[in-house]
Amino acid sequence: MSNRTIWRLIVDDIREPSMHFAMEEALLRLTDEAYIRPTLRIRRVEPSVWIGYYQTPSEDVDVDYCIEHNLKIVRRLNSGGAVYQDEGTFCYSAFFQKNDIFSNLNIQQSEELYQLFGAVIIDMCKKLNIEATLSPVNDITVNGRKIYGSAQLDWYSAFAHSGSVMVNVNRDTMQSALRPSNLKFADKGFKNVKDRVVNLAELTPMPLDVQQVISLFTKSFEQKMNAQLEPSPFTNKEWKLAKQLYEEKYSKPEWTFAKSKAFRSMVSAKIPSGVLTLKFELQNNRFQSIVLHGDFLLANHRDAERFLSNCTNKTPGQVLAELNDANLPKDLKNGIANLLKQIESNETC
Repeated sequence: MSNRTIWRLIVDDIREPSMHFAMEEALLRLTDEAYIRPTLRIRRVEPSVWIGYYQTPSEDVDVDYCIEHNLKIVRRLNSGGAVYQDEGTFCYSAFFQKNDIFSNLNIQQSEELYQLFGAVIIDMCKKLNIEATLSPVNDITVNGRKIYGSAQLDWYSAFAHSGSVMVNVNRDTMQSALRPSNLKFADKGFKNVKDRVVNLAELTPMPLDVQQVISLFTKSFEQKMNAQLEPSPFTNKEWKLAKQLYEEKYSKPEWTFAKSKAFRSMVSAKIPSGVLTLKFELQNNRFQSIVLHGDFLLANHRDAERFLSNCTNKTPGQVLAELNDANLPKDLKNGIANLLKQIESNETC
């Protein structure tokens, strides 16, 4: 293929999860400022639990278990569900300017990236003689069991698509640390986390280590993304911003364990990208406050904030009528619509 895009490849040794996410945001911000060119970052971290942007630790994680076993819990900047990470996994993030890369890859909607990056993982598995398939929206599975999940973040002119690959993760610890909603596996045929996932190392007859899989991943990335990877270190500016974000945000308990308002009412549903919950207060059948919670996928948090602020002092029926104009993913819109109808029905009973 012609016109290969030159990507910077960073394989770093940041193992502390809070600093890891501080660097993730630093790279995203500097991509938006057009300071850096397209960057693929690959990393591994110490055993820890990462929760999605719209999750609450006490509802999605066994916090006591994590404290007892010295597993740090950190909130990610992107959405999706809680994940357990250790040395048996590796993660990547691709940072790029939307207009340039969308044009080069002939992408119209950001949701198409789940399939495109999924093709990289499927090709990587093929190199291991493992037949993997895309499980919409954002997972890759082998015989129905998950080996990979992804999420993405829309940040003004910049975009980040991130994925996590299970090579030889401790599934027993994962099972103990995570506490997903009963709705999460309702359509998957599994009752717990351990049975839902499988390691690549369990699917190959020969021993398999993480570095081998990373090498195969980068080759598949170049092939499927029409890219050329050039190894590069972090710049001083990236380190400076990451350290600032670490000190001011990610190292602080209030980032992950933010005190949330107690709501008297909530409704939940399973949508294609995850579990969606609306927590709210109604007075005279008008929303006084409302928040989104769950492990659903939403790349642009600003769109959600605009939608939620527009709900105040409106009836569920009024919000439902205006929902079509909201700039939200189709599956999220449909899920919210069904929950609003449920709220409206409960109020009129």
